[in-house]
Amino acid sequence: MNLKVSVILPIYNGEKTLAKTLESLLDQSFQDFELVACIDGSKDNSLEIVNSFKDKFRKTTVLINDSNLGLGPTMNRLVASAQGDYIAVAEQDDFYYPDRLALQVGVLDTMPQIGLVSGISDFWDGTKIGMRFPGMLVSGKQYPKKEEMFLLNYKKQIKVVNSAMMFRKAVHVNHGLYFSKHYPSISIDWSYILRFCLVSDIHGIHQSLVLLDRRDDRNSVTSNKLKQYAASRELIRSFYYEFPNLIGRKDYKFAMTTQYLMELSSFKAYQFPFYFLRFFIQNPTDKRWLHYLLKRITRVFK
Repeated sequence: MNLKVSVILPIYNGEKTLAKTLESLLDQSFQDFELVACIDGSKDNSLEIVNSFKDKFRKTTVLINDSNLGLGPTMNRLVASAQGDYIAVAEQDDFYYPDRLALQVGVLDTMPQIGLVSGISDFWDGTKIGMRFPGMLVSGKQYPKKEEMFLLNYKKQIKVVNSAMMFRKAVHVNHGLYFSKHYPSISIDWSYILRFCLVSDIHGIHQSLVLLDRRDDRNSVTSNKLKQYAASRELIRSFYYEFPNLIGRKDYKFAMTTQYLMELSSFKAYQFPFYFLRFFIQNPTDKRWLHYLLKRITRVFK
């Protein structure tokens, strides 16, 4: 039985949130989809939870990695096993609004030039939605095309909700796309989006598709910040050398400053002066340094 959409779900020690994610997928208004899940060397009850939902979906495939291979290889295995024309990405700790799949299928069915579609994510802090991302979709704007989209996502980091994207499998296969093992956590999706937007247009839906759990006490596979920061810097450097005709020196310095500014937010007060000066001297003419410094000082004296 070949269904139109394959929802792929990588799982690693997700027993605390997995059931809610699966319930939100069961409640989708669009039901012509298969679930393809992969247990990536989990040591908890994730497999038992997935199996308890197995007969509730129209079609379910459960793959098992004997050891933890990481997100990149797991995503590639999931895509290779997916039978649908469209592939929807899900994550084990996110809640999907009922019309998520229906809205995305509607775009891909009616806009053949679009290869990937995502939307808005709501960040939940445990009591309320504190932020909505990305700002350009929230404000009613649309993603630019091809090289302009590439530079936007390179210089200002990923502007596509990676946990709620749906793409055409044909675009993925025909252009030899894949999820890299080289980068951990979010950088895998970042590198994928950068390569995708050079071969096909990406569309943004101006509606919330997913609720992201951003409570302070949550468990996350992206919690190793130092490793994540190192991977992000390496991605910025490697793409600069790989695409010299698209990325200029100013673009590279802008992108690295974007990364430095993100890292500064994680440092404590006594660490901040040292790292600020260390990062600042890399690109002192960028006006964002002053804006960030004033914003941080204002926050301290509130």
